[in-house]
Amino acid sequence: MRYPQEFIEKVSESSSLVEVISQYTQLKPSGGGFMGRCPFPDHQEKTASFSVSDAKQVYHCFGCKKSGNIFRFLQDYNGMNFPEALEYLADKNGIPIPQDNSENKDQNTLNFDKKKLMLKANKLTAEFYQEILKRAPNDSPIKQYVQKRKLKPETIEEFQIGFSPTEWESLSNHLTKNNISLELAEEVKLVKARKENKGYFDLFRDRLMFPIHSASGEVLAFGGRIHDQGEPKYLNSPETYVFSKGKVLYGLAQTAKYIRSEDCAVIVEGYMDLVSLYQSGIKNIAATMGTALTPEHAKLIKRMTTNVVVLFDSDDAGQAAAERSLTILLSQGLFPKGLILTDAKDPDEFIQKFGADELQKKIATAPELFSVILQSWTTDYRAEASQKVKLVDKIKPIFDSIQDPRLKSLYAEELSGRMNVSMDWLRSAFKSTASANNAPNNSQGRTFVMNENAIVVPALPSEIQLQNAPHVELLLLQLALKSRANFEWILNQPEPHTIKQIVSQITHLQVKELMEKIEQVYRQDVNKFDKFFSLLIEKIDRPELLFDKSNFTEFDIEKEQKFLSDTIKKIQQNFLRTQAKKLVNDIKHNKTGADNSVDVEKLKEFSDLQKNRLSLKK
Repeated sequence: MRYPQEFIEKVSESSSLVEVISQYTQLKPSGGGFMGRCPFPDHQEKTASFSVSDAKQVYHCFGCKKSGNIFRFLQDYNGMNFPEALEYLADKNGIPIPQDNSENKDQNTLNFDKKKLMLKANKLTAEFYQEILKRAPNDSPIKQYVQKRKLKPETIEEFQIGFSPTEWESLSNHLTKNNISLELAEEVKLVKARKENKGYFDLFRDRLMFPIHSASGEVLAFGGRIHDQGEPKYLNSPETYVFSKGKVLYGLAQTAKYIRSEDCAVIVEGYMDLVSLYQSGIKNIAATMGTALTPEHAKLIKRMTTNVVVLFDSDDAGQAAAERSLTILLSQGLFPKGLILTDAKDPDEFIQKFGADELQKKIATAPELFSVILQSWTTDYRAEASQKVKLVDKIKPIFDSIQDPRLKSLYAEELSGRMNVSMDWLRSAFKSTASANNAPNNSQGRTFVMNENAIVVPALPSEIQLQNAPHVELLLLQLALKSRANFEWILNQPEPHTIKQIVSQITHLQVKELMEKIEQVYRQDVNKFDKFFSLLIEKIDRPELLFDKSNFTEFDIEKEQKFLSDTIKKIQQNFLRTQAKKLVNDIKHNKTGADNSVDVEKLKEFSDLQKNRLSLKK
């Protein structure tokens, strides 16, 4: 559902960026804003350089240069997408989420209410399991298992790991006491009805419990691991109205910020692998939950990074998972690498044997997943004709999935060398396979050019490009956005310094356009002026260009006006200098008359320009 702009603005205006960021770092008043240490995990600092403006609802780190508004912070730090961040803030501030006005309005309202109740039931359940584990005696089997697996108390707390007791109705009774109907609990797959309407029993019993969270921290479902002998080893929540395991990766609520910071996601296959890696210091991870990677998983990853290392077990199932995931990751424009562990059955065991540093080295040097798969498929390759044809047929779906023609060309060269065939033969073989199968190319109309001269013209970015703007023009933009008082001063300037004249003398087209937009916003609704900065920085290629330490210090109107006056004069001087040079060039190359005389009008124009330049200097 697309939310109306009025709703987005209401949520933005009702939310406090200072309050949200204060959950992750200590902020102290400083000048006109707040200062603290940068909360992002890739920026370890000893002195505060992270600034927050409560008035404008924007943040900027003068160390790592991260900038944004409240939505951007939740996206970058917690791994939410925009709708999730919007709904999270709306719920936090008690703002009703707009309902669909279509013919299905009543059904949509009912579903929304049901979703809230299901999430409430899951939250109560997670808290119940946590408390049961905390209260378990140290000599109990579950506590001994936790110690055996070397789970630290802080890890258990962070991931809200719990224990489902052995009794058949412990959770059922707890939910009933908290006014959760058992019919709803069955629908969210926490309990199951007995035959012949003889009550309900708990679905999870005698298991170490891993709550599965959404990016915003809501409990969607559970995974339960047996701690003694028994089958199945893992029991996962079935799919419900709030949970689809093909669309959720375990651990992202805790790890998304590290994936963004490292610009790489390490994908593992289970809860214990993720938790073990996380507490050993490898935190840019996510886990599938008893299912193969899906296109929805790949899309989730792409919101945070395009670089993926898929870490598989060394058994046949791990090899098969590697093969399935390659096509999916490539089809979403990701760059996958692969690591199949041969010295241990899974990542958790590898860390116990060799340590996290050794695993980190392997992750850092992981080969292309394409190369891993190709190596596996050509183990007994003897370059026989039939083998060549079979291998091309087998590998063609992978090539059809590749989004980037440059990557496709490089993979083709690797395949050509490994198969001992020419590029011309390979190109022809792929074409023949496509014709024989009558299968459409899955590359969404992109041209596949298998040579080193392939040229890719990327789509033009939708963001505002300010990187090459003149410094003085960026300074004017910065000052104009800094405060309403500054912009009012610019608007009230007399001839020849009116805002229209100033804007006409700006050389950078997008700075010029932004100044015009600022004026429009101000004249339409002066009360929205401060919020405009917060919305604007979402669109700028390098938001840090609009930040200066003075954005977050006490406002001195006299100093600001002097600074503005000097900045505007500098822009005008630059403009007049450029115009003067152009006139001189025109006069030199466009002499008139038989005596080669110069254009009198242009001389007069040049003289007037020089007078204006002198007056500005005075």
